[in-house]
Amino acid sequence: MKRKQFIALLLACAMLLLALSGCHDSSQKTNIKQTDYDPAAAAEPYLKNLLEMTDADKEYVIEMGYNDCDHMVTAIIGQEAGIYETLGLTVNVTKTSKTKDGLVSGEMDVGYASLTGMIKAGAEGAPVIIPAGSHLGGSKYLVVRPDIETPADMLGKKLVVGATDMTQPNWRSFCNQLGIPFIVDYYDQFDMSSSEKNTALKAGVIDGYIECDPYASIAEMEGFGKIVGTEWGAANVSEDRTEGWGVHCGYYLNTDFVAAHPALAQRLVLAHCLAIQYMYLHPYNAGMMFADSFGVDPTVGLRTIYIKLCAEGRTICYKIDDTNIQNYKDYFASFAIAETDRPQVEFLDDFVDTTIYETLNMVDFYEFIANEIDPLYAIGTSYADFLEIAEDIDGVDHSSTVGKTVEKWMDGSTIVSPLDQTQRLCEYDFSEGYINMTWTVDPASLGLEDLFENYVAGELQ
Repeated sequence: MKRKQFIALLLACAMLLLALSGCHDSSQKTNIKQTDYDPAAAAEPYLKNLLEMTDADKEYVIEMGYNDCDHMVTAIIGQEAGIYETLGLTVNVTKTSKTKDGLVSGEMDVGYASLTGMIKAGAEGAPVIIPAGSHLGGSKYLVVRPDIETPADMLGKKLVVGATDMTQPNWRSFCNQLGIPFIVDYYDQFDMSSSEKNTALKAGVIDGYIECDPYASIAEMEGFGKIVGTEWGAANVSEDRTEGWGVHCGYYLNTDFVAAHPALAQRLVLAHCLAIQYMYLHPYNAGMMFADSFGVDPTVGLRTIYIKLCAEGRTICYKIDDTNIQNYKDYFASFAIAETDRPQVEFLDDFVDTTIYETLNMVDFYEFIANEIDPLYAIGTSYADFLEIAEDIDGVDHSSTVGKTVEKWMDGSTIVSPLDQTQRLCEYDFSEGYINMTWTVDPASLGLEDLFENYVAGELQ
């Protein structure tokens, strides 16, 4: 089918529909609770390891960017929890899709952004490094209309996927999970930005998309979409989902900034680590901070934090090492992505530079989890139980209805609503380094006989 471009008129109509239906007013602050969290006490064990700030450091305004994605909320926590101020940092935090460009040009000193584009920029000489872990796996979702119930229902639908998705692990993983053919010619394809997808899905302009949170949780909360697939973005996650991740979205420093202001760079890495700890220690407040900064309903904020910290595993993590790098490399091979279509993964070895992190002598992340978080809430705790624990931690009365309005989430359902697995259309085997897709139905019975000739087992990567 011919690839389609998103039509401006339809988008305008969809935006009108969304405006009429109402949305969360980001100007109305949610109820972030006062807790016993003391950023000075949290930072105190590491102060002896910090470089002295110069007068220029004390006057410097740090430019920090973060993208519109759940993986980036640490930027806001550092600000709202008082961590930046405690460490003597003046940080201007900006939500923007241009974080990568700002880091590359030097207009931004530090930021949170996706990995693939940054790797390419780094390999081409951009002055950027990954100084610590951030988001090591998880949370790309396939979201579709609620009435799509079987794999066959997916065929011919209007999806925000394209030809380049055929060479991406996310799409191949979703197809493998659901038993649907991976060749995008089986679907009607659209182009649009992240912020447009829910508007279009709600208006019936599209039938599904691939995206991170908060978009997927918004669709589920409002009932116009459902998650049918989750891709974790790492090849070798351990069974307990604690360790073994790859690398997903990243935390980056501009190296020109590091050279000019080493004391500030060191404090920023410490602030990043402490903000991650805060997410785990105060998940309710973290959810409220997320809701405020992203302009979403508090329920979406809480659900998003739950998925990041508990449902999928401990995917937000400040420790990063060679294992994560190797898993990221193996990830593409595990879905038979041709080497010519992979990011410049070999550059990761130079791109990840944990020298600054190592000067901090931070408590090991997994020791922190085992000692302080596992006793509070285990991986796989239900959303309802997690929310009750989070309320206890941050002093929220259990009579509060915040976060409890979506029955599907409160009744113990899994985070994914898979399509009917008894009606899978195909099966996959990637073990030989190419895609071996075997139909479990006759393609002709689905009206796909002419499209089937586009695929011959073993010929495509």
